[in-house]
Amino acid sequence: MYTLLIADDEVLEGDAIELLVTRAKLPLRVIKAHNGVEAVNLAALHKPEIVFLDIQMPAMDGIEAGTLIRQADPFCEIVFLTAWSTFDFAQQAIRIGAREYLVKPVQHQEVYALLNRLLSALDERKEEKQRHKEEILSTFTLVSREFFAAMKYGRLSEEQMASYFTALGITTSEGAALVIGGLAEEEVTSFFANERIWQRADLSCFPSPDRTTAILFTTQVSKILEEIYERFLTTSLTIGVGTLFSSLEEIPRAIATASIAYSHATAQSVGFLRYSDALPTLPVREKQEELSQKLLEATFDGDTREARQIAHELIDLIPDTLLSLLTVLTYEVHKHIPFLQRLPIPNTSVMEQEMYLMDLIDHATEAVIIDRRDRHERAFAYVGRYLEEHLDQSITPDEMARRLDLNLKYFGKLCKEYLGSTFSEYLTKVRMEKALALLKEGDHTVKSVAESTGYGEANYFSRVFRQYYGYTPSSLLE
Repeated sequence: MYTLLIADDEVLEGDAIELLVTRAKLPLRVIKAHNGVEAVNLAALHKPEIVFLDIQMPAMDGIEAGTLIRQADPFCEIVFLTAWSTFDFAQQAIRIGAREYLVKPVQHQEVYALLNRLLSALDERKEEKQRHKEEILSTFTLVSREFFAAMKYGRLSEEQMASYFTALGITTSEGAALVIGGLAEEEVTSFFANERIWQRADLSCFPSPDRTTAILFTTQVSKILEEIYERFLTTSLTIGVGTLFSSLEEIPRAIATASIAYSHATAQSVGFLRYSDALPTLPVREKQEELSQKLLEATFDGDTREARQIAHELIDLIPDTLLSLLTVLTYEVHKHIPFLQRLPIPNTSVMEQEMYLMDLIDHATEAVIIDRRDRHERAFAYVGRYLEEHLDQSITPDEMARRLDLNLKYFGKLCKEYLGSTFSEYLTKVRMEKALALLKEGDHTVKSVAESTGYGEANYFSRVFRQYYGYTPSSLLE
């Protein structure tokens, strides 16, 4: 279904064309204006594909209205309605890019034939647009997390990058890196597929929960960046543009500088910022302390996006000393948010340290949100993890209650709510399930299974096992 705007101060002319459309059952929604100003306003609101404009109208004539409508939408099909046909009028119509004109009073057959031609052209344009979209998707690639991190930190040779991009059909080695905020991960593909700007560039993108890094491969990089600036400056997106690259080995710097530009654009609440306009102003140490505090505040507030954004700023600021900072941040996070799983901090590369920090933020902010909903849910999930990891040890309800910082009686009540049984019954269940799995492996003795599941004496273990399952553990080893 397309939209037809008819602008004519003679009501009967507009009604007659609308009646023709209705009777012919053309796929058109008709809206009508009575003067040029109203036509321009309605065109801006409804984005019609076809516009019929009378030349002589009050407030604003059809030529002026058509000029404004064409400026707003270069693809709109404009048809003029005129009481006379002159060379001067034809020149003006051609200058605007009018499709055709009809001499009033219009003949129904002429209108019908014209609309059919215009509708056929619109259908062809829609098919062409779909082909363009498919072409974009064929050159649009989502980069894996590991490849992107290795590329960002310069851990790939130029030959390795060339092989990767060539396999994707990307042979250009010039372009720019952009960091874009304001897109959900699931919106990334459609965003690049539906915007015509990206059609003249090969794209390789890495989306994450808080930002998308796009590598544009094109020999027209300056022109395309200018178009991006004009197109997205007034949107809700935030775009940071890094230094341009003329070879693949310059991509890591392009990504790093785009990230810095994006961080400053976010801080300054601007939609588009180049790296050259975004150099840091505060001393590094002062800036590091400020960002570290903000990172912790955002994390403890459960704001994943804000925390990740600040983390990127920190990494850009001190990539070579990130390890020592991670030690402090990890300690503070675990101190304020209990029951998080502790993982060793990697000390091999900045790439792995960045991944560790982002994972820490994701898990910590998710925990904050869960705790707001139910302050005991994660505590009892921790009970399950703890039992799995310490099943060969003696574990008592009193000890577990202390670990959760709960009164023993209240702990017992919560066990029935969250574990579905008393703590002792749940512990027996976990031990028996683990024992059964070990026995079925066939590589263990009853004694070794008893020790692995916290039963110091094999005979006692066998009695509990038989009572729980109805058969002896030794029967599984025969």
